[in-house]
Amino acid sequence: MNKPITRVYFSFFVIMVIASSLAANAHAGLIMEQLRFEKGSTQKNKGTIFISNNKIKFVQEKGPGVIIFDLNTGEMVQVDDESKRYVIAKPDEMKSALEAQISKLPPEQRAKVEELMKAQSKPRKLTLKQTEINETIAGYKSRKYEVYEDGKLIREVWTSKEAVPNNELDPGKMASYIKQLEGLKRTDGGDSNRDDEEKIFKEIYESGFPMRLVDYSSGSSVFIEEILKVTQADIPENEFQAPVGYKKITVQEMMSLE
Repeated sequence: MNKPITRVYFSFFVIMVIASSLAANAHAGLIMEQLRFEKGSTQKNKGTIFISNNKIKFVQEKGPGVIIFDLNTGEMVQVDDESKRYVIAKPDEMKSALEAQISKLPPEQRAKVEELMKAQSKPRKLTLKQTEINETIAGYKSRKYEVYEDGKLIREVWTSKEAVPNNELDPGKMASYIKQLEGLKRTDGGDSNRDDEEKIFKEIYESGFPMRLVDYSSGSSVFIEEILKVTQADIPENEFQAPVGYKKITVQEMMSLE
């Protein structure tokens, strides 16, 4: 069985995490409970999102690791709880490692991966439509937005200005970082999409924090992510660091664990 190229977990508005021990040196922040599921499926994945000072930590309830984004430094921490190892890297470092990994694949498998990445790089026109539909989600008034790709609806996003203050999560930094992460899925020829995408992401995050996402971009499957509860909390700085005792490894070594 061929191993996946890499473990890069991210969604449109981040997903999940299990808290490690809380300690001193706490900072104000937010803890969100979230639910993710495929429409029509009885299986639902719960999780928690931690946000403080432009740092985001998340993990799936049923999953082997944790992902931490530091929007201040541009670094991502990926933690593998099964092997008790972690890696710290920026998106461009991950992209270089990914390209090196692809180059080592057998010709047939490499061609399939490159074809997929090339498809992701095709120019496309993204537009954002603000609707007049409002709904209360997790206790916060949220407005519905629609994202279209070449005229086709690919996402519905409900955002709330009240849930996450800008001093905890900067909209511009978030949009820029998502653009870099999206670039991991493309060949070098995909730059024509990036400015358009960053503009859309920035407009969404400036409108508020995504409280619900309905994603139609995966063919016949529809995936839904929704915030269930938001709690203000003092979150210590070490909540956004790799667990003590885990071994730091390179991006290449982390990929080889897959």
